[in-house]
Amino acid sequence: MRYISAHYVFPVSSPPIKNGILCLDDDGFVIDLIDVGGKPRELEKLEFYNGILVPGFINAHCHLELSYMRNKIEQYCGLPDFIAAVGKLRKTDVNAQKAADMEMIRNGIVAVGDISNGDDTINVKKESKIFYHTFVELFGSDGNRAKEIFAMGQEELEKFLHAGLAASLTPHAIYSVSQELWCELIKSSPQPVVSIHHQENKAETNTANDNLKLMKRFLEQNNRCLLVHNTFSMQENINFSENFFYVLCPNSNIFIQNCLPDLSLFSQCQNVCLGTDSLASNKNLSILEEMKTIHQHAQYISLDTLVKWATLNGARALGIDKIYGSFEKGKAPGVNLISGIDFDNFSISSGSVVRVLSIARR
Repeated sequence: MRYISAHYVFPVSSPPIKNGILCLDDDGFVIDLIDVGGKPRELEKLEFYNGILVPGFINAHCHLELSYMRNKIEQYCGLPDFIAAVGKLRKTDVNAQKAADMEMIRNGIVAVGDISNGDDTINVKKESKIFYHTFVELFGSDGNRAKEIFAMGQEELEKFLHAGLAASLTPHAIYSVSQELWCELIKSSPQPVVSIHHQENKAETNTANDNLKLMKRFLEQNNRCLLVHNTFSMQENINFSENFFYVLCPNSNIFIQNCLPDLSLFSQCQNVCLGTDSLASNKNLSILEEMKTIHQHAQYISLDTLVKWATLNGARALGIDKIYGSFEKGKAPGVNLISGIDFDNFSISSGSVVRVLSIARR
């Protein structure tokens, strides 16, 4: 049994508790959460830390297979050149994947929504302490190859499922999927969750209406949908349905296009998550660093909200909130300590760091 406390404990599913005490069993499951009324309490074997306790982070959007591309692509190159560079550099590097996986573990990430265009990440994911949901990505503008592309995707999906890993089929983006491939996706069985690169460039606003209708039809027939990046989204693009989740990857947006989404659009949205994207477009795989960037540009977004975006919302999006995302009895979400908190303004600071105190249980 462990008793862990800090200046504040963020259960996430309820308001922060000053000097709260988190009780864990030997396997990391939450036994109790004690509200001491703000007054420090003496308790045998109590671990007290300077900072705040939050559940393990959820990285709702990553590309583990691109981990070898760190420092390989020029910043601010724009999305078309970035996509072209990824295509030219693409290869398999399992060692880079393992290093990226370990980096995420050190940074307090306990679950990842990961985009995959092949099966080379399977062994890394099987052996990891992180929970991975793999999105087997489909794309292709040649309508004559739609059935072939869909069949190849199904074959890749089966490999992940056979390995005991959570996975689903997903389209890359509205502009990279032919109408015929959209139709194949629509005819398929509903997926537990899908993830699509969404409004990442201005050109998407000029997408053919037929493709837009097909995309909406497909997204709405699935249980949950992650809309990723939203760099050029406007108010009329925000769907407040409980099945739609908006994944923000601010450091990647800055790296590729030197711009951010209009963060004010998402401040009242209940379904916002955070992602790192890949090391092709980010210097770090750290959800805390994404939180810092958002705080730097939108200080009106509260610490409570940022923590929820980084934890519970991502767990809900991936359908794993029975174990991850919040400090509630019976869950084992992992425990992160964030130090370097600006308690005067109740916010993270540029010097905030994360330390893992308890790992999550897969």
